[in-house]
Amino acid sequence: MQSTLQGLYILQRKEDIFSDCKKKFWNTYKTGLMYWPFVQLSNFILIPVHLRTAYTGLCGFVWASFICFSQQSGDGTAKSAFMWLQGEKVNADEESSDK
Repeated sequence: MQSTLQGLYILQRKEDIFSDCKKKFWNTYKTGLMYWPFVQLSNFILIPVHLRTAYTGLCGFVWASFICFSQQSGDGTAKSAFMWLQGEKVNADEESSDK
């Protein structure tokens, strides 16, 4: 994930390519620790064998969408994504300064 984001920052010609990574890495990592074990548990318990690959691909797409959202306007937490889905204004700079 980190090298992909760094590549995006280089393409966007940002000055400090590590700034967002420093701000969002741990939040995104913790969110991933909550997301992926649930995905794999449900994959092996609830999903039939012939649909597991498609299910994991769908969950990967959802995760990639979250990563893209987080890179643009979130702070790397699931809370910011849910607030955005509910229509509330999300500003990562304000949220990080509140902490």
